[in-house]
Amino acid sequence: MNRAGVTGSSGRWADRSYRRILIDTHIPDWDPAFLEKFDVPTLLGAIETSGAQAAMVYFQSHVGLCNWPTASGVMHGGVRDSGVLANLIEALHARDIPVCAYYSVHFNNWAYLAHPDWRFEQMTRNGMGPLPAARYGLCCSNNPDYRAFVREQTREIVAGHAVDAIFFDMMWQPGVCCCAHCRVRFESETGRVFPERLDWRDRTWCDFQAARERWTLEWATELRALVREHKDIDVYHNFAMGVANWSRAQSFESAAAHDFLGGDFYGGRDEQLVVCKLMLNLSERRPIEFMTTVTCDLTAHESLKSQEEHDLLAFAAIAHNAAFLAIAACDPDGSTNPAVLDTVARSFARIAPYEPFLGGVPVDEVAVYFSSASKMNFADDGAVQCELTTSGSTDYPHFHAVRGACRALQAAHIPFGVITRKQIGELARYRVVVLPNVLRMDDEECEAVRRYVAEGGKVYASRLTSLTDASGARGEDFALTDVFGVSFEAEEEGRSIYIEPASEWVREALAPQRRLSHSLDARARTGALRVKAGRGAALATLTLPFGHPHPGSVEDQCWSSIHASPPGVWLDAPTLVRNAFGAGEAIYAAADIEAGQGQALFLAAIKCLLGAPPLRIETNAPACVWVTAFEQDERVIVSLLNYQSETPVLPIEALSITLRPRDGRSFRRAYLAPNGRELALEKVSGGVRIRALRLEVFAMIVAEYE
Repeated sequence: MNRAGVTGSSGRWADRSYRRILIDTHIPDWDPAFLEKFDVPTLLGAIETSGAQAAMVYFQSHVGLCNWPTASGVMHGGVRDSGVLANLIEALHARDIPVCAYYSVHFNNWAYLAHPDWRFEQMTRNGMGPLPAARYGLCCSNNPDYRAFVREQTREIVAGHAVDAIFFDMMWQPGVCCCAHCRVRFESETGRVFPERLDWRDRTWCDFQAARERWTLEWATELRALVREHKDIDVYHNFAMGVANWSRAQSFESAAAHDFLGGDFYGGRDEQLVVCKLMLNLSERRPIEFMTTVTCDLTAHESLKSQEEHDLLAFAAIAHNAAFLAIAACDPDGSTNPAVLDTVARSFARIAPYEPFLGGVPVDEVAVYFSSASKMNFADDGAVQCELTTSGSTDYPHFHAVRGACRALQAAHIPFGVITRKQIGELARYRVVVLPNVLRMDDEECEAVRRYVAEGGKVYASRLTSLTDASGARGEDFALTDVFGVSFEAEEEGRSIYIEPASEWVREALAPQRRLSHSLDARARTGALRVKAGRGAALATLTLPFGHPHPGSVEDQCWSSIHASPPGVWLDAPTLVRNAFGAGEAIYAAADIEAGQGQALFLAAIKCLLGAPPLRIETNAPACVWVTAFEQDERVIVSLLNYQSETPVLPIEALSITLRPRDGRSFRRAYLAPNGRELALEKVSGGVRIRALRLEVFAMIVAEYE
């Protein structure tokens, strides 16, 4: 079968829908008017109006109050009909709309207030971005009584209601908990003292972080197993913190506890690009799910995204074969703004015609390696935990490099995917593997990369890649020094360096610039190393500003221009090195050029490594166009999304796209989905070209094999 999902009365919840809705219901009950309209007619009307194929329904919320007659907790005082959820499920099933139950873990105000001993004891200061952190009552899953309470509530939901799936929200650590249960568990499991300081080069701290991530995985796995004891339904947990930094303790390995990956995201185009590519390859099953609010963000109740902004998010999801779940926050009385539902309905109507064409295997030729162990920053070393403010941000060096690499590859329309340790034994599937400032790598990862290159693979690596292992031990040299063809000397200090061309193709890639300026960020989000030449050939060398590494001041003479820091010292130290290793080769960059202003040079390095044969997908589309392709049994599905940064989106004329088949096959015809308009095929070397396309917002090409 070509399609990943089928709408119908059989199959699992995730396999039956691409259009999903959640009526967000985090409402307290201290006002008698709150949730007075939380009833079947109101909820059913909202879901039907939206045009959703599937609905996620709140059984409970961050407030902790239950919307069913619970024996283990307290039912919301505003819910007039105790059977509202059972009746709603029955009504939705009668309309062939599957239902997923929502349950909030860790965030539970009722439990926090009723059982002070269950509380999450923050060791770090908890930052929650724009969210009002003081409103959230946090509970610790290492507390056995709270754990038993959540298990009992889960039993009540799945045993007492005909739900088709369950979604556990907030399945991560909201900071570092230092309660007695967390301390005892860590010390009994490891024999080490609970750490007071953060230090990524200290074994105890690294073991502590590994334990926190293991606890999250075990808790998620336990809840899924509990659900399965009662009912064979889909179970997944919010993966929104999967790309966040270390503080949320949601590792990529935790994906094994999800039947499929889904999460709510608000970081804009670049984040959506990375997380969709990541979840595609990390998820145990497809389709994955991309969730976001109809409002501008979670804190904006009245400020709606424009229709076109919402459409772009929905199209970007299905371009990655992802289900799109719209989060529609209800008013305190339980009703939903009709304008929100209209926005959702229009987006759903626009993506629905393309659903029969979804599914297949991504056509990826370059892989960007995303390391779960590298969601951290050595610049934090030495921080006292109680003085540290943590948040689920992506402001860490490795993510800056991953995001920059993805942005550059997308803009150049080089087919790529984001991979993790899950694919470490499958690197040979890719023509080039990108290691973007991978801060911590273990022996298994390094050996897999070494074997891949020795057998003919191509690798681009930058900055600190393979210098430190996951236990915190920093080697005297790169673990992959033989692959890179250089040796480590020191980390660069100062504010910036220059990368000086030493080969013609580097000079051409930088033109009309004479050299590349690279920032050494004070928080290490971008930076560089001093390396010495080995067997590799230097493609670029190091140039330093006058007075480097001193920043300069009015009292000294450590600068040459008052505003900028022009080059002043030319060294023979390499900054970009190409090295043959076995049957393959590597290009190593001493600076994480993909994270900064060096994306043109990064792309030139990737193209140099790619060499021949040509890419399977090529286009003259501008950088704002996202191009994705999925291989199915008898056809290739190519999506083009005109994802401009500002709306209204302006049409693009005269696009051309070249498609090359796999395994020596040939294309017999191509047409535009969903209406079947035939496209003229021009034969070119190894494939076909389609010319004179006009792209408004979204187009899908179906290319069928002979």
